[in-house]
Amino acid sequence: MSFFHAMENILAGFPRHGKINSTAGKNPARLFKFVVLNSSFLIAGLAPLAQAQLGPWPIQTKQTSFEATLAKREGDILWVERKAADGRPAPQIGVPVGDLVQIGVPRPAVFAAAEKLRAAPGATDAQFAAAHAALDKLVFQLKPYRDLPGIPANEAMLLKGRLYDAKGLWRESSRLYEDVLSKAAGTASATNAQILAGIAYAKGQEWQFAVEYLGGIPLPEEDEELLSNLLFALGDAYFALGNYDNALLSYLPLAVFYPYVYDNEPRALGAALGCYAELKEWEPLYRSIQEIQKNYPNAPAAQTTTEFLEKYKQELIDAGQFVDAAKVTSADAPVAPAGVAAAPAAPPIPAATEAPAAETPAPAETNAPAKTTATETAPQE
Repeated sequence: MSFFHAMENILAGFPRHGKINSTAGKNPARLFKFVVLNSSFLIAGLAPLAQAQLGPWPIQTKQTSFEATLAKREGDILWVERKAADGRPAPQIGVPVGDLVQIGVPRPAVFAAAEKLRAAPGATDAQFAAAHAALDKLVFQLKPYRDLPGIPANEAMLLKGRLYDAKGLWRESSRLYEDVLSKAAGTASATNAQILAGIAYAKGQEWQFAVEYLGGIPLPEEDEELLSNLLFALGDAYFALGNYDNALLSYLPLAVFYPYVYDNEPRALGAALGCYAELKEWEPLYRSIQEIQKNYPNAPAAQTTTEFLEKYKQELIDAGQFVDAAKVTSADAPVAPAGVAAAPAAPPIPAATEAPAAETPAPAETNAPAKTTATETAPQE
């Protein structure tokens, strides 16, 4: 970026008056004159920005630790500026990038603000625009150092993407995720970028891309929101592609292992209804309907159960279940749909296949109540 363009970006944050406002950004000569005449004002305004963006930060190398300000990057050499004992700047020194262990950049305050804004239901477009502008400035400052350990440029780009996601701008967010995925391969940021890109592709109904990105990726157990969004997106993609078995294996772990966060249980059971219907698995379909109507009568999924009862009433009757479109009755209905305990996760998702192994005896017990219910209900009729 040229000097004048850089100054124009910086000046966008300062108040302007008179002719400066209409002509300075378009005329480099006038802009330069304005900068020179107001240098003291600009230096005062730029100093906090430079101080916050580029240090001084603790730097740890393989040989030593010290505090310094980042000066510039020249290939595999990072030039830093340390302060002398009396506080005055010392000559710059070059640090081989391969010797860096960590640069202790504190978490920028804009990150917390952007996270809070992303989850705020009443956030305005102006607030989103301001957050994007702040993140853009941060990325512009740190992007030359994005591959250095501790530099949060990639994290800032992921946050920008999640702000786009909050507005349903899936293409915009996926471009950012792809950039991080290609430039930061092998890092935690790249793993998160792959998950977020897969979710964005699913939301944008690019189902095959969603499966390619999310199928087989380790589950982010430490982030239940991201994990929930991942499995719902993967299940939706499998369902849209007609792979109903793998769709079930994506939805059901949410109801079994993560039921109490983000309304996972009613949402997952509701999503599973379509899979059971497509697979003509009428007993688990009926039991899932019972579970939703019993424990989540006010959830959106309850309306879905009514629709399924009306649409598949004859199939459920033919399968030997007693169905009343106005009232569903059953004695000793199981807490979870049949087969849930034996369906930990889709085969390509390794993190979810280990935990439920110890609980696999459950299916034998799950089938028993179904027979008992049918036996006990008949005399009551």
